[in-house]
Amino acid sequence: MDLKENLVRKWMVGFVTMVFVGGLFLTLSWGQASGAARLQANTPTPNPEEVNSPGHITYVLDGHLYLIEAVEGAEPFDITAAWDERTPGVDAWLNLSPDGAWLVVSTERFDPECNGWACLVLTDPNLENIAVIHVGGMVLHPEGGAVASGGNLIVYSDSGGPHERDLWAITRDGEAWSAPQLLTADSPYGFNIFPALNDTGDRVVFNCTDDPYAIEGAALCEVEIETSALQIRLTPEQGLDGTATNTTIHPDYDGEGNIVFEADWQGEQIWRLTAAATTPELVNGDFSNDNSPCVLPHGRIVSLWLGRPNTEGLHELKIMNADGSGDFMLVVDRDIVDGGLGCGA
Repeated sequence: MDLKENLVRKWMVGFVTMVFVGGLFLTLSWGQASGAARLQANTPTPNPEEVNSPGHITYVLDGHLYLIEAVEGAEPFDITAAWDERTPGVDAWLNLSPDGAWLVVSTERFDPECNGWACLVLTDPNLENIAVIHVGGMVLHPEGGAVASGGNLIVYSDSGGPHERDLWAITRDGEAWSAPQLLTADSPYGFNIFPALNDTGDRVVFNCTDDPYAIEGAALCEVEIETSALQIRLTPEQGLDGTATNTTIHPDYDGEGNIVFEADWQGEQIWRLTAAATTPELVNGDFSNDNSPCVLPHGRIVSLWLGRPNTEGLHELKIMNADGSGDFMLVVDRDIVDGGLGCGA
């Protein structure tokens, strides 16, 4: 059953939705859809190897949030349009867990405290279970984030720590979310942004930089979630003829724990830093102006390519194999928001 068929299996009466899940009808009241109690922690999550999923991708386009299967000819599912049929609101950004079972979303919907200031929401991709995240009775207003496989860990970037932007982790135990854990206390950089979690949810890679927009001088940092131990994995000077004015940006993990990222050492291209290496390798030198990668199951790389012939510099959605071969375009003639891609099973 696809996403649209699942959405049809909802009955709406006023502000109450009857949801069919696992053979049972559950009731979700939009007027009360806040807190982890609205989202069950034991929802089954698929194993990418077992289901052999080609993967899914999230992106932002023209103010709408989209989810699309990573196969040629796939049609995107417009999450914003589906939510507009239930309750009005503005959506900011989203990300997808590595197992493909959870979406973390920044939206102004579903709670009065989110009106005018988007807050953190967790949902399944079918939009059948939606929870506004509350921590200590307060909603969160992060500027970016990631959710781990299983849906019980969220890492987000926000103020309130020793730097302009820090990374924080919250975990769910039953129905409650923990107090935020500061992950980047030891970062030597003022802005710690664009987090991505590995498949097992014990490490996060991110951009560490003194530039709020990571246009230049952005490095790749990594933190172990349990201990908050921080390591600078790569600086822009370590690349091909790299200097402090270069940047490494938008990192993501592949299934082997390698880091895939964009760098501008010889035009914006996609690079890989293997788990034990200090020198990065270029994925495919034929693609320049190639941006914002994320990694699908089995290592396929999704990016926003601005170099397709006879286009006007649009950020179009491209997929290629882990070695840079077998590329194809998935979304063309549309200018997708740079930096907002998410990949999962």
